[in-house]
Amino acid sequence: MLNRVALTLVFTLSFFSYMTSELSTSLQLAPLALFAALAFFKVIWSESVFDAVSSLFEADGLLYVLFISILIIAPSVASDSGKSIETAVLIAICLVLARIYMAVVPVTEVLEAFFWSGIISISLFVPFSIAIFLQSIQTLTRFSPFSFHPNLLAFLLAGYFCVMVWKFMTGSLSMKIFSGLLGFVCLVIIFFASSRGSILGIICGCAMLVVMSVIQAKKEGRIRLRQVALACGFLLFGLVLFHQSFAWTEELYSYIDKALAITGSDRGVDSGFTGRFDKWNATLNLLSDGSWMFGRGIRASDSQEQLIDNSYLVMLYEIGLIPLLLISWRFLKILHRFVEGYFRPIKREQRLFYLACSLLIVVFLMNNIVARYLFGVGNPYSLLALFLFAAPIERIVPSLALSTSARRLPKCLVGRPASNLQPSS
Repeated sequence: MLNRVALTLVFTLSFFSYMTSELSTSLQLAPLALFAALAFFKVIWSESVFDAVSSLFEADGLLYVLFISILIIAPSVASDSGKSIETAVLIAICLVLARIYMAVVPVTEVLEAFFWSGIISISLFVPFSIAIFLQSIQTLTRFSPFSFHPNLLAFLLAGYFCVMVWKFMTGSLSMKIFSGLLGFVCLVIIFFASSRGSILGIICGCAMLVVMSVIQAKKEGRIRLRQVALACGFLLFGLVLFHQSFAWTEELYSYIDKALAITGSDRGVDSGFTGRFDKWNATLNLLSDGSWMFGRGIRASDSQEQLIDNSYLVMLYEIGLIPLLLISWRFLKILHRFVEGYFRPIKREQRLFYLACSLLIVVFLMNNIVARYLFGVGNPYSLLALFLFAAPIERIVPSLALSTSARRLPKCLVGRPASNLQPSS
């Protein structure tokens, strides 16, 4: 319990560091310092302290923690950016600590802490920003309170929305009501922040969630694809009738268009992805000198006149091709483990946990196409993703390795696999 409370405080402080009139470096470092202390004492007091440290020297630890840390620091040493080397060392230290920490803490414990931090953060954020929010509704200006950029705020709430979905599926009736309400609040704020990247990420994540659920239901014989096709057909037919039957739908579409600036001159669909295509092309032209191979150092892209709003291109620009491929592959591998774990013959609680984790990763990866939070420690959602990235791969879905080896043993010798849903104290 103490570990969960401390980790919840880490995520919450990371969110609250933006609830000031100006960003403060000391406030942004505070949750990382708290996490460093938590990781130290958690490992020292653990009976598996040797295993935790030795996990750094396992195959995926060497490749995705130590090797990537070197590849991040190396170009940053020669970078002209003012805070490149400091940021690179900070990320490398957090990556190493996350590896050691996740070697003794189950993934579900981290998700629980992230969920409770979402409850605290949203419950305090909404009352303090309600005046600005009401003004945003009236004027349709992008909701951007305190030091939050609209896209960052929507990105964080998209992450909290995913864990609210998890608790809505698995919690008690009171928890379903509470998490459902907070999940709805997240969606409303994301809409008025006018972050179309977060909206697209949530749509893609929910679509994958539905597809996975339908496939599993078909495997269990609870549904047939013909029934799904008929339901989709009736839904589309109903939407067409709904659109043609009510005059106020045109007003609704007009309101959505203005709020999301879909046809606006500066952010509309004709603006080249809000001008991002032009910036991406300009960045690729800068990389034509061969710097794409090793990168120009962390935060080197900050010196550009216009920031690169694409995490994958940012990483190519700052740390080079090899780290970009390794980091992207690692996240895709984690997603694959969650998806594969979902389709295993396991308990319902575990299956829904893997389903929610799949939603979390898909939303994260899709959102970062138009954001720059893929590999960082400056906000709670990116920090959560770093924990998953650094975790020993067998702890992501431990039942996979057990079930694979179990097939080769006689039934009398096969023990019951330990559930990864048992939180540590």
